Amino acid sequence: MLDWITLSKWLPQLLYPFSLSLLFLLLAFVLVLFGKRWKGATFVFLSLVILCVSASPVSRWLYSNHEQKYPPIPIAESSSAGAIVVLGGDVGIPSPPLAQSQLRGNRLLHAFRLYRAGKAPMIMISGGNVFPQAGFDAEAVYSRAILEDWGVPSEAILIEIKSRNTYENALETRKVLGGLGVDRILLVTSALHMPRATRTFEKSGFEVIPSTSGMNVVDFNQSLILDWWPSVTNLKMSEAVIREKIGLMVYWLRGWA
Repeated sequence: MLDWITLSKWLPQLLYPFSLSLLFLLLAFVLVLFGKRWKGATFVFLSLVILCVSASPVSRWLYSNHEQKYPPIPIAESSSAGAIVVLGGDVGIPSPPLAQSQLRGNRLLHAFRLYRAGKAPMIMISGGNVFPQAGFDAEAVYSRAILEDWGVPSEAILIEIKSRNTYENALETRKVLGGLGVDRILLVTSALHMPRATRTFEKSGFEVIPSTSGMNVVDFNQSLILDWWPSVTNLKMSEAVIREKIGLMVYWLRGWA
């Protein structure tokens, strides 16, 4: 039986532009088979429109607009807190063919820089594996090992390995840090994820200082034709921002954020 986490990962797929385009193409094929060519052609046209728009700079603009809600600030200008909380999804576990864990983003690096700058006395890593992985530890375990390799004392690193989504991140982190009397945190995650993460952690009782670890849409001068030409990168951005918008709505409806 499908659990909530699996459904939350699968259901949004049905609304992503690529999935909708495939669905419309399938409907078009069925309609043509039944002799309804004009209706079939309409769905082919709609499929192309969805792909072209979602792969265009429109998606890039929507993604950037979402990211700009919590832009990064220089480490030196960051406020201080009782703990730095790093959300999972940044470190890949050493599942085959990987020989060791690896960084997929810069959340952990950003947390390390905050700690090195003295912005908090401890780093809390929140994140289990979304789906059980036989023979492997939770992501937070490998993240802790990386921080220790970088020179962060083991006693300054806390982890929780139960959470599988942002809501559980907040609940499990609250259990750990609440027992230590820590209410004010520097929350580290990506700019795209930060609006939902901030609301969720505030809902759990924390005073949150958003500390964005990175952004995907940055100023980069290139030929105008490359800016406007449809791309797979823009298509991926459309899916990512749709996922976050759906996440915000669902979290609000369930009272999580």
